[in-house]
Amino acid sequence: MITSQSHSDTFDLTNVAYVHRVVVGSVDPQSLPTETQRQQQMALINRCLSESPKGKVLGMERSFSILRISEHQVVLESVAYHIGFTRQPYWLIEMQKQQQQQQPKFEVDPDKVNQIIGG
Repeated sequence: MITSQSHSDTFDLTNVAYVHRVVVGSVDPQSLPTETQRQQQMALINRCLSESPKGKVLGMERSFSILRISEHQVVLESVAYHIGFTRQPYWLIEMQKQQQQQQPKFEVDPDKVNQIIGG
């Protein structure tokens, strides 16, 4: 049981029915997030912690990679927040549906594949 010293409310982990993972940052030098994307990721965390049903941070994963560019070293870092909810928020379901609709759907045309491979 996680207790807060400033409040007498307790958060029982057995009440957690849904855990959402939010990643801020990246350790992949090929896909570094822009400042706008980073702000959107932080806004999602804030929304998870403030809107109903309010989530609680259950844990964090920290990842990093070190790149050497000539004589300089660059450290890339990402933090994944695991946020627990008593139920899955409706607004989160809607947001995931929108993201799936925005992703391009590619279909493979077998005839064109055979033309390319066959010469």
